[in-house]
Amino acid sequence: MPDSGTKKLRMEARRTVLIQRLSMLVFFVTLIYAILDWWLKFEGSLYFYGIMIAGSGVTYLLSRSGRTQEAKFFGLTAFNIIIFIIASIQPRQTGMSIHLFGAGAAALTLFNYDEWPKAVFFASLSTVLFMMLNFSQLSFFTPRTFTTLQSEIFFLLNVMVNAIVCIYSVVLFSKLNHEAERELLSNEKTILKQNEELGKTNTELDRFVYSVSHDLRAPLSSISGLIHLAENTTDPNENREYLRLMKDRVDRLEHFIRDIINFSRNQRINNPGEVINLHELIDQNFAALQNIQSAAEVRLENEVPSSLSLVGDRTRLEIVLSNLIANSIQYRNPRKDSMLRFTASTTAEHITLVLEDNGIGISSQHLPRIFEMFYRATESSKGSGLGLYIVQEAISRLQGTITVNSVEREGTRFTIVLPFARPRPADAVPGSESSAVPVA
Repeated sequence: MPDSGTKKLRMEARRTVLIQRLSMLVFFVTLIYAILDWWLKFEGSLYFYGIMIAGSGVTYLLSRSGRTQEAKFFGLTAFNIIIFIIASIQPRQTGMSIHLFGAGAAALTLFNYDEWPKAVFFASLSTVLFMMLNFSQLSFFTPRTFTTLQSEIFFLLNVMVNAIVCIYSVVLFSKLNHEAERELLSNEKTILKQNEELGKTNTELDRFVYSVSHDLRAPLSSISGLIHLAENTTDPNENREYLRLMKDRVDRLEHFIRDIINFSRNQRINNPGEVINLHELIDQNFAALQNIQSAAEVRLENEVPSSLSLVGDRTRLEIVLSNLIANSIQYRNPRKDSMLRFTASTTAEHITLVLEDNGIGISSQHLPRIFEMFYRATESSKGSGLGLYIVQEAISRLQGTITVNSVEREGTRFTIVLPFARPRPADAVPGSESSAVPVA
């Protein structure tokens, strides 16, 4: 969303264009008047037309050089005074004084709302000069005599030119108002969206604090109770069982803390894109999780092409892969030859990564809620309930999507779709046949 300074600069730029175009219009119209006066042998006005042409040129140059305020003051002042003088030596039937309406309309358009006193001053000046011309006999020079035909020609020309100036000023003024209204609507939508996100964040924060305090306290209380039991027994077998249970609670606590760290990293990191070999990244994350119980019982089938490389946020991709792989290991079906398969496909705009296992699956009643914070999809879950929530948030920040299909006791399939651009040779992975592909 553009800030107020940017909006002001953009609107001021439009007003600068208006000054320049009005200056050019005054220049060419005055030239036409000068040619008409020369043809009609009204030599006395040529001096004023010369001053008008010079004034329009100075106004244009001031505006082009960035001195917009000086251009406004000089142009409006010079235009009002010279029109007043020329109109005072012409018959009222020529309609020369109506150019002062154009000057007033231009003044109201050239100044923004913060400068309204200046706009009112110049509009009032034009009005006062118009009234002096039409309701008094004031004249600083000898009046000229026009025939009826000459008066009609000049009247028609004056009306046309003044109409052009007024219409153009009104159109620009309307356009500026329309842009301001559009900006207000855009800002309103942005604020509503931010408020919605803030409400979501506050709700999640409340749940986060409650769940974290509960899930941290539970294993610590359990460990404390097991220590108390161990202190009151001399049976070695019982002590070994208590130690095993304490180790299990510590492992759960460590897993929960790791999820919290991943959650925090996903919220604040903003890594620049780096070249990533997707096949290797999957292998590395699977190897890093071999310390999980039963990990050795799961067979990895990495069918992602070894040449497929991309440019993206490595940290978030690792968070996604490690959580999904860990889930497949933890919820494998012990009655099967456990398998975890990765496949990938690409189009001109997207890369699709599919993770498929033959684990215990997720029941249909839990499936719609598995990406919610702290939601546990199975009764036997030992996790924190943060893993899949973190996965979805990370993919959202990568501007991608994730969907899930699962059949209980048969397996689960996650489909991740990320933005995909054409490879650039400059980003190619050394030793790879393909180039890097942006995904985030």
